[in-house]
Amino acid sequence: MAQPVRVMVVDDSSSTRTMLKEALSLDGAIEVVGEAGGGREAILQACDLKPDVVLMDVRMPDMDGVTATRSIISESPATKIVALTWSDDPGTVRDMLTAGAIGYVVKGGTIDELSSAIRRAATGEAELDQRVLPAAVEDLRRLLEQERERREQVERLSRAKAEFVQVLSHELRTPLTVISGALHMLQQRHGSPDERSVMESALRKVTELEFLVEGLELVAAGPLTEGVTHVAAERIGAEADVVKVEDEQWEGVPQRYVERVAFELLSNAVKHGARPIEVTGRREVGGAVLSVIDAGGWTPPADSFTAFYQEDMSATRSRTGFGLGLFMASRLCQASGGDLWIRAEGGKTVAEARFGAREVLP
Repeated sequence: MAQPVRVMVVDDSSSTRTMLKEALSLDGAIEVVGEAGGGREAILQACDLKPDVVLMDVRMPDMDGVTATRSIISESPATKIVALTWSDDPGTVRDMLTAGAIGYVVKGGTIDELSSAIRRAATGEAELDQRVLPAAVEDLRRLLEQERERREQVERLSRAKAEFVQVLSHELRTPLTVISGALHMLQQRHGSPDERSVMESALRKVTELEFLVEGLELVAAGPLTEGVTHVAAERIGAEADVVKVEDEQWEGVPQRYVERVAFELLSNAVKHGARPIEVTGRREVGGAVLSVIDAGGWTPPADSFTAFYQEDMSATRSRTGFGLGLFMASRLCQASGGDLWIRAEGGKTVAEARFGAREVLP
């Protein structure tokens, strides 16, 4: 024989609690194990008694049912809450369901209807009183419409952002090209050692800014179907020596993040590292890993990448590093629930980017 459903009754009226206990006791499948006259008492009793179902009044002077429901669900997720109240206001229904109630019954119905709602709640089935169902459906329709409008607004903002970044990168690239050309012309003239040093420093900065603009262009690019390493290599103008990574998109992993991080890491290896360069990628439980390995043998002195971290890497690399790319790559990894690590291992530089996977709804 199945165990009876253990029920606790919460109502600020003692006569209502007595009536409910007597009526429910006639149902052999239900056992009333406790009662409470207010929200605070209900929280304490639920913690002690661990009932299967709590019949919860909504409007009570000592903490309302919404707050009590939220607290009980937080402390004991297995406990099911069924709201029992005179109110059929859509806002009250929404507040109780949002707090975690699985059922909503308006007072005035039959005891059989209430018993059925309790038994259904105990098995995890939702129960909405027919008197509040039309309003609840309309409320749901309105919320879905608001969500659709918000989604459209986000899409418009996303398109506007992409257009802005495209314009910005174009406006930056044009003067940078002019400045770079002018600096190269001046460099060809024989000046003093100090002048040549200034020219070389200026050209390095221009090259670094051009590299940043390339990253902006990648961010602004539309959805891509090519493999991430192909996209990065095409923009950089150089291929990795060894590629062992799936070209198809990784389900649940933010593809745009992967594309940008692959671009930054491969760029860093090509421009600052030493060949051979190897790129590997694999799916794993909860996400994916992208690694770029080169023969530079450099590792940053700290785990975190600041936006303009620079270090003299002349001992292992021919040029100094520009930290903004690695900073952006690390933040993109973190935004997806992963992280970025760069370490020296066996005379090689290993950059390992981990991405968390979002749940893919069926």
